[in-house]
Amino acid sequence: MLVSARIPTDSAIHDLSVVHHAGSSLIACADERGGVWTWSSSTGEWLARPLPYAHAGDPVVAEFPDAENSIDMVAALSVDGKLLLAAGGDEQEPALWDLGTGELLWRTPLNGAYLADVIALDGAFVTAQQYSEEVRLRSPDGTDTVLGEVGELSCLGGARLGDRCLILAGGSGADVWDATTRTHIATFDPDEERVWAVTACALAGRTAIVAATEKGNLYAWDLGAGPDELLYEPVAASQGSLEAVAVMTVDGRPRVVTAGQDSLRLWDAAEGFEAGHVLTGGHDITAMEPTVIDGRRALVTSGRDGVLRIWDESDLSAR
Repeated sequence: MLVSARIPTDSAIHDLSVVHHAGSSLIACADERGGVWTWSSSTGEWLARPLPYAHAGDPVVAEFPDAENSIDMVAALSVDGKLLLAAGGDEQEPALWDLGTGELLWRTPLNGAYLADVIALDGAFVTAQQYSEEVRLRSPDGTDTVLGEVGELSCLGGARLGDRCLILAGGSGADVWDATTRTHIATFDPDEERVWAVTACALAGRTAIVAATEKGNLYAWDLGAGPDELLYEPVAASQGSLEAVAVMTVDGRPRVVTAGQDSLRLWDAAEGFEAGHVLTGGHDITAMEPTVIDGRRALVTSGRDGVLRIWDESDLSAR
């Protein structure tokens, strides 16, 4: 396992996004004070990324010259040699910056449609916005398409499965779109539980949609079957809410990974049984993302302890 130094602000890391840029793997992070940082896996160094306030030119905030960004969520892309960051927060609408120059490239209006989540997927950004409850696919040039609305919208997920790319959103249910055609595929209902994290994975000719809920349950549906077709009965994965979920191949099988205060727990993606757990020693995970680091599959986690951890398959093997 690779562990970063503590973020220089000595604060919790609220969110992360992995990006491959200029031949290196970088992890963009939002700290609990609204600041943005990147960490390099090759050098082990943290770099502050100061960003101009997204709404500085808006007449509404002219009387608040000291206003600053309130960033809780980040998503990074490398496009045409530029390192781009889409970000916002519980009290800020989404905007896009060039992290290399610090230039603000576009922003959404100051309208109260604050960010619920943001991800980078296949050269574009996807945003989930509170109050408007809209899921939007956004190009780096600022053009966007409304994919749909999701009640109580709270989270996003993305998955490339073979030649198919899926966009997922969670709220009162779990919704799925085809990212290429921008068409809605299905909606799944987790028995009146709110979805707080959602992902997808391939299972022997099927596509599983996996949702983690506010009551600590895991749901898994077959995308090709009916909306009520569960792969297995809901799994009580936590006594509290589940706010992060990922899928990793471990010991040759796809495992659903959930985060608790002091451990990662692994569940068999096809059958739902618990397949292992790993103690995290006070890491208290806030976000996680499966990715490729230095040519190998890995799970990146951030924590309230202010560090990043990079877990490979051997770190997650059954124990």
